[in-house]
Amino acid sequence: MTLNPKLTALLNEQINNEMSSSYVYLAMAAYFELTPYAGFAKWMYAQSQEETAHALKFYQYLVDRDAKVELQPIAQPPHDFSSPLDAFERSLAQEEKVTQQINDLYDVAEQVKDHASKNLLLWFLNEQMEEEKTVREMLDRLKLAGNDPASLLVLDREAGARKGAGGGSRGHGGHGGYSGKPD
Repeated sequence: MTLNPKLTALLNEQINNEMSSSYVYLAMAAYFELTPYAGFAKWMYAQSQEETAHALKFYQYLVDRDAKVELQPIAQPPHDFSSPLDAFERSLAQEEKVTQQINDLYDVAEQVKDHASKNLLLWFLNEQMEEEKTVREMLDRLKLAGNDPASLLVLDREAGARKGAGGGSRGHGGHGGYSGKPD
């Protein structure tokens, strides 16, 4: 079955949305690389890698459906953050934005009765629920920590130990931390 043209255009747009999210997280990682917060840098770097993997999942889906992939420019991400709390608040806003984008895609897939696309998008919706929950939990803990350096360092250590938090240039796979294989 040929992929609906409107859905094709929106899935191509979602590749850009995911790559833009990856870029935002990479900017956050770069911010944390210049701070004592190596764990937060690892967290954001891992998030960047995950968003790139999501973009590639959409890319592969379009290829598998014999639809044209049309890559778009990626906007420059913000690069100034005032604190770990600020970065994580922006992270939650980013995740909520992506969740809305996926919901909108699901609505179109439903309208055009493309059940295969709905199945793909359900996977992403479940992933987004988990991402929002994880960021929200860290935000709650950062709010409790306030400006207490010891508490922030404990949260930073936990962030760095988070499953899937790999990469970064601080001793985790060399410069950039990308080994080409999942952690």
